Amino acid sequence: MKSIEIDIESYSDVDLYKCGVYKYSSSPNFEILLFGYSVDGGDVKVADLACGEEIPAEILAALSDESVTKWAFNAMFERVCLSNYLGEWLEPESWKCSMVWSATLGLPLSLENVGTVLGLEKQKLSEGKDLIRYFCVPCKPTKANGGRTRNLPEHDREKWERFKAYNLRDVEAEMQIQQRLFKFPVPDFVWEEYWQDQEINDRGIGVDMGMVTQAIAMDGRSKAELSGAMQELTELENPNSVQQMKQWLSENGVETDSLDKKAVAELLKTAPEPLGEALALRQQLARSSVKKYQAMENAVCADSRAHGMFAFYGANRTGRFCLTGDHEVLTDAGWQRLDEWTGGKIACWNPSGETVSFQKSNALAFPYEGVMYEYCDKRIDQISTPDHKMYVKRRYGGEWLIDTVENMEKYRPSIPFTGYRQTTAGMEHSILRVLVMVQADGCFTEDGSVVLAFTKLRKVERCKTLLRAADVSFVYRVYGEKRGVRHQFKIYSRNVPLWLRIFRNKTFDTWLFDESADVFFDELVNWDGYQSAKNSIQYVTCNKQNADMVQAFAHITGRAAQMKVKHRKDEHPNWSDAYAVDIWLTPKNCHEVKAKPRKFQYSGIVYCAETPTGFFLVRRNGRVWVTGNSGRLVQLQNLPQNHIPDLAQARELVKAGDFDALSMLYEDIPDTLSQLIRTAFVPQDGRKFIVADFSAIEARVLAWLAGEKWVSDVFEKGGDIYCETAARMFHCRVEKHGENAGLRQKGKQATLSCGYGGSVGALKAMGALEAGMTEDELQPLVDSWREANPNIVQLWWEVDRAVKECIKKRMPTETHGIRFDYQSGMMFITLPSGRRLAYVKPRIGENRFGGESVTYMGVGGTKKWERLESYGAKFVENLVQGIARDILCYAMQTLKNCAIVGHIHDEIIIEADRRMSVGAVCEQMGRTPPWAKGLLLRADGYECPFYQKD
Repeated sequence: MKSIEIDIESYSDVDLYKCGVYKYSSSPNFEILLFGYSVDGGDVKVADLACGEEIPAEILAALSDESVTKWAFNAMFERVCLSNYLGEWLEPESWKCSMVWSATLGLPLSLENVGTVLGLEKQKLSEGKDLIRYFCVPCKPTKANGGRTRNLPEHDREKWERFKAYNLRDVEAEMQIQQRLFKFPVPDFVWEEYWQDQEINDRGIGVDMGMVTQAIAMDGRSKAELSGAMQELTELENPNSVQQMKQWLSENGVETDSLDKKAVAELLKTAPEPLGEALALRQQLARSSVKKYQAMENAVCADSRAHGMFAFYGANRTGRFCLTGDHEVLTDAGWQRLDEWTGGKIACWNPSGETVSFQKSNALAFPYEGVMYEYCDKRIDQISTPDHKMYVKRRYGGEWLIDTVENMEKYRPSIPFTGYRQTTAGMEHSILRVLVMVQADGCFTEDGSVVLAFTKLRKVERCKTLLRAADVSFVYRVYGEKRGVRHQFKIYSRNVPLWLRIFRNKTFDTWLFDESADVFFDELVNWDGYQSAKNSIQYVTCNKQNADMVQAFAHITGRAAQMKVKHRKDEHPNWSDAYAVDIWLTPKNCHEVKAKPRKFQYSGIVYCAETPTGFFLVRRNGRVWVTGNSGRLVQLQNLPQNHIPDLAQARELVKAGDFDALSMLYEDIPDTLSQLIRTAFVPQDGRKFIVADFSAIEARVLAWLAGEKWVSDVFEKGGDIYCETAARMFHCRVEKHGENAGLRQKGKQATLSCGYGGSVGALKAMGALEAGMTEDELQPLVDSWREANPNIVQLWWEVDRAVKECIKKRMPTETHGIRFDYQSGMMFITLPSGRRLAYVKPRIGENRFGGESVTYMGVGGTKKWERLESYGAKFVENLVQGIARDILCYAMQTLKNCAIVGHIHDEIIIEADRRMSVGAVCEQMGRTPPWAKGLLLRADGYECPFYQKD
């Protein structure tokens, strides 16, 4: 036996996506259901462990035999799961991953998509996701399923047989992938890098859970106090309400269309007090960092360490399932835009029973550039990334499934848009009916009395009935004769009950959600509503919050509603906008989306919610529907910077739970907690962290590759590259804190923006205008940088020429020590390390300017397999970043006897013995690989008792 191909199906009560495979498989309830395998390319067999079969003894022996190679697609999952299942840790050295192999060739990172690209005969069964959802995750107990929390094979034998077939097909597909990639083997040194990456993931990194728990608690208290301070300052019922806050600002002379972070920062520059204080409080609230602490809490295992946080060759990257910021979520305080929501309880929708409940959820935001999908129909108006997931039917009347909006384009999807919320007993029905009437036609006088006046006899009789039923004393009078009779009901202040007195603002709030929907909508039609059709009514009001609450109430009680705004100021300057809410009383449980999506390019921030149920209610442009979840593990490269000088003191106060002392010493609690996130990662007792990183690695590699000697000389002499760049650009002496110091910033902007062909747009993206430069300065700055770096510019053109010649003539070319080859429909670029970058099906095309361009197949911004465009300077960026990556891997190999617990870009984190020297680590890390002669490297480092940025 030389090799085994393996694919497993498993069950756990731990969420794999949120917590990772290490925590998933260490749950006491974890078990392997199916074990599919093939020995030495032979027939595939499936061991049905869930039904009592066993893994053959010779296979069990082979799993721990280092002479037998174990293959799997995303092998880390199989290896870690089997380790926990067997109770014996399987070291990675005899494991190889066909997903990594695919990634080295620029192929997609999912088995199904690789199969599609390679045109495999036996692709992953499309029903697999449904079967996994049925057998591999807990189910909700219902009357229909007898109250069980898990589906077992005996609950659906036919499905179980299909699941076994699915497992077998996966193994076959993985074997076919290897056969197709046989011509392009992965070099042994890359597998060694992979094994080291797996060792780092196995080792994990320590998490101070005491600190994490206290940080989450402090964040909650901080939010409550900030919200209270805002309420006291603004006297608003709900200062977290965007609408109420905008109105308050407007009443105090400040108009704004948005209250997102950028808008608030701009308003703070000129806002007078107390508006400035209120905006500052809102800004602090927006800095809440609790979701990152919660991600740590999710990921940490029983050994108080987070495992599996690093991905080799981009493996395990997840799509970003996100929406634009103008979508609104239904919080327990009302509707709130996603780009202004900072987390908390929102209306979560559960597909089991179509129930709605307010549950704690996390706010997520990511930068995104690529295609967006816009679905606009009667009950949906959604803009999302292609990977955003929804609960859909592929045909009306079909089975429910989870799918991406990109896949939804292939059929006519049906989506859910309403749900049912369980409530406790609310107020007496007679009282609720009176409140509906008063909000429509009641008037509170200055002395606290309530007056209702009508001309229609229908309303007169209805009013009498309701007031008598609620036991409210009133005086009834009739006025007028010639111009029509007017009937007035007056409830004197002494007779106004408390429940009516507190309704003085005649505004519904979230208390409405606990009342009887049947009573409410039955009464609504008598006042501000009317029967617009057999099973629908329309409610019209000038009170935006009332319209918001009525629409929300409809969607959490099995009804549906759509809101339209009528702008009436054009008709009369004193007229307010009117809000018409069309309410469907008995809608079906799904809506068929007949409109095809519109696709367009987008660059900016996208937002989503990470919810316990996987789905939540969302609103945009007056429509409400159910959309999908998002979530991700904590990622070191995305953690905030720390600038607090006394980090140790701040984190000790957090660990101790001393909120008062923290508040006294640090004014901005949310910002302090955010800066402390890194410090939650800690070494074992008796050890320390050594953090070391390369100095200006990409700039050094670019200059070395291009032969830009003056740049390399600056690094060799320990000079300031930004000062020297500015000096060459502006032909004068530049010193960091001396002569012409102001030019250094321009040298820095140009260095960071222009190395890979960047021009004016790149300077803007890097913040040149925010740094004080003018639009007119930017193009001359680009020209000056290129004039100062002629060899780098020449490198762009030489690489562009070499790539095009290789593709056109299908023959090897070479420049600057880099080799370009065309082989079997692929272009390979061989880096100095010997590792190759792969470009699938390259062609010469025409760019938007009419010139030649290079295109190839790859995974683009839409996460789809599509044709991508590139050019000389872009290929140079690929080369430089590829070489920098190889240098980091070489350094990690030379430090493999050290306990590396993390690596981020150009940085290594070592959990070191207290006797280990920072200088020794940096000296070792800064050694130039034998394949990069002449490249001068430097590593800087520091030691710390917890992870931090120096």
